[in-house]
Amino acid sequence: MSDIIRANYDELENIAKRFDDSSQVIEEMLNMIKGSMQNLEGEWIGRGSEAFFAEMKDEVLPAVMRLQNALTEAAGVTRKIVETVRGAEEEAAGLFRGGPVQ
Repeated sequence: MSDIIRANYDELENIAKRFDDSSQVIEEMLNMIKGSMQNLEGEWIGRGSEAFFAEMKDEVLPAVMRLQNALTEAAGVTRKIVETVRGAEEEAAGLFRGGPVQ
């Protein structure tokens, strides 16, 4: 029994675009958060502010940046899947057409 691989290239490209779009939204959100933090930093004082800024800088912002990077990477991997499957499909079709396999 052979495995069958099917790929809907348009749908995969749409998925990659959604990953890119989400990455862009996260990047914009991150910039807004950083701007808001800069505005707060000089105005808010006390232990609460120290804890807030420490958690934001040490945990929250790095986690959001990892999410943004993961979405960008997912878009690239999805496009690589399209490229790989399309190439394999063209190579297999070449065998049936009797043409040279590249």
